[in-house]
Amino acid sequence: MGKIIRLNVIFIFVFMLFLPSSMAAGNETFLIHLKTSLKKDDAQICVAYNMMWAALAEGFQVKVLVDSDAINTYKVGWGGKDDIEGYKIPANLREALAKEFAVPLAGVPKTYGDFLTMLKDDGVKFYINTGFLIVSKIGEPADPLKKVANKFFKPVSLRGMIRMRSEAKYYMAY
Repeated sequence: MGKIIRLNVIFIFVFMLFLPSSMAAGNETFLIHLKTSLKKDDAQICVAYNMMWAALAEGFQVKVLVDSDAINTYKVGWGGKDDIEGYKIPANLREALAKEFAVPLAGVPKTYGDFLTMLKDDGVKFYINTGFLIVSKIGEPADPLKKVANKFFKPVSLRGMIRMRSEAKYYMAY
């Protein structure tokens, strides 16, 4: 009986050595820092969404820090919507994403607003710079998300942003 247990332990240990990276990343944080607004350079923020999905697919805990001018992308504008909510994802990109992530085309969002919701629903945590919200008059001390379209963003302090950056194993900025 003891020999079988030892063989099982050895088998499990060897199996774990060869786990795909997507299974091994589970507890590591991948921080994506959005700094550029949609109006300044739509490629930056749009590529960041693709990277969020890729990091999730690899098994990372994904956190997104919305900072600097990127905050303006999520500010409520005319009609109560933000700049990116209805921004369409190009058909060729949707096809490439379907292939990359092995999902049917119908499983790829049609707009970046839908993409954002999908990422949140799949576990991405979104944070937003409280100080910048207040300085730019998008928010107030009592209601930092006052003019932010997505209320699931979590306001974060300067020190909180430092902790997020220092605790993340991987970091990308857009």
